[in-house]
Amino acid sequence: MPVVSGPSSAKRFFDRLAPAYDAINARIYKREWLDRVRAEIRGERVLDVGVGTGFTTNHLDGAVGIDLSREMLRRAAYRGHRIRADFLRPPFRQGTFDTIVFAGSFYYLGDPDRGFRVAADLLRPGGTVILLSPASAFFAPFVPVYSKEAYETSMARAGLRFERFERLNWAACLVIGKKA
Repeated sequence: MPVVSGPSSAKRFFDRLAPAYDAINARIYKREWLDRVRAEIRGERVLDVGVGTGFTTNHLDGAVGIDLSREMLRRAAYRGHRIRADFLRPPFRQGTFDTIVFAGSFYYLGDPDRGFRVAADLLRPGGTVILLSPASAFFAPFVPVYSKEAYETSMARAGLRFERFERLNWAACLVIGKKA
């Protein structure tokens, strides 16, 4: 079982990590990964799940950042809206978003099938789901690491069309899905 698995352990972990988060992020989140994630964002209504301090979507006026951690949201430099909530019990109506971004957060949900079902409900038709996730068993003691096949299967169960899985390097992958 990974060290951080599920919403309650993720909240505690990130509340404690918040003071050092930006410094850590600057070292591990490569600029080219940020550029790749941002290049996939479509539409005006963007939900950034596990927004943290806003690193990925802070440039978007219309974005909504959701996080469990009060400390992360307090520290966020963010143009859009910030909401403290659990993505698995979202405070949004169905079909609200054009894009949902999970930049280093999807694996904290604890249940990929449920995560993709919620994402599918929140996306508008043709909407995009973007994941930046670990792609190496090296991280498995800390967080769940999913294979391309696991993403593909979970997306299909949720009614999402798997578009692609791209290894960015030994450590990370970019995963893209669409709502029909």
